Amino acid sequence: MPEIEIKDKPELRTFLRKVTELSFTGIVWGIWAYLFLPVLNIILWVLGIRYFQIKVIEEVGYLELLAMMNRLGWTILIVFLVLRIWGYYNYWRFGRRNRRNSVSPASIEQIARYYNIPSEELKQLISRKEITLP
Repeated sequence: MPEIEIKDKPELRTFLRKVTELSFTGIVWGIWAYLFLPVLNIILWVLGIRYFQIKVIEEVGYLELLAMMNRLGWTILIVFLVLRIWGYYNYWRFGRRNRRNSVSPASIEQIARYYNIPSEELKQLISRKEITLP
């Protein structure tokens, strides 16, 4: 069996082919790198446990964490109360009013008058399964 000779002449490739090949190669390299994210995640997780132990447990950082959570809790409570009071005020001020004016559905006669066709013809058009317009 004769050996196949492959001749590569990059100067014969068109610009579109070069861009397509580079784009495809970049996308596949991106997918390949994405597949290794779990390994990177495990490494960072293991390093994070050691960092957490140093900062929180050895340097008594949990007291600062508790103080921050206390401040955050009070802030959340104040924001919740302000929004709740604002909601009650709006309900008291505007909740009982009904300013929505609904329009009654149009009758067949009104639709026929609008499109300038006889109402009997409109009833036939409504009852048909398919309508072909000229």
